Amino acid sequence: MTTTNEIMRKILALLLGCHLSLAAFAQTQAPDKADRDAAEAVIHSLQERWNRGDMTGYLARYKQDDSLRLAFGNTIVEGWGALDTLFRATYPDPERMGRFTIDRIETRLVDGDTALAVGNFTHVFPHETIKGGFTHVLQRADARAWVIVHERTSRGEVIITE
Repeated sequence: MTTTNEIMRKILALLLGCHLSLAAFAQTQAPDKADRDAAEAVIHSLQERWNRGDMTGYLARYKQDDSLRLAFGNTIVEGWGALDTLFRATYPDPERMGRFTIDRIETRLVDGDTALAVGNFTHVFPHETIKGGFTHVLQRADARAWVIVHERTSRGEVIITE
């Protein structure tokens, strides 16, 4: 026959096992959240730098080599140099850059060194407002900072404001 003390020891052992399992799970989730937050901060910094008219700071968030890929509608930009040339020619001054806001963003880790950020934006120019969506793939750079290695941006609604 099982005594009350034996039952209590078994219950305590079960509770201790549950507590240790939950503590271990929480410890593995904390780095994931920190990594997701750090990757998402890169995307939010795009908005801040763009709206300040800081094209150099904006472009610094992208991987600066030939492996970078961006898709805008039917246009595929290959490499950081092509991105730099395209953006500086298309948006030569803060007025033409307009202002954009990230309306929604969801970021998740694909693995320890790759993150995926998906969201919606509104981009206001002098004569039109564009609402669209984006997907960014980010990877850790050598210095352990996150950089964008791939982007897909699509236009949704275009509102003419003239």
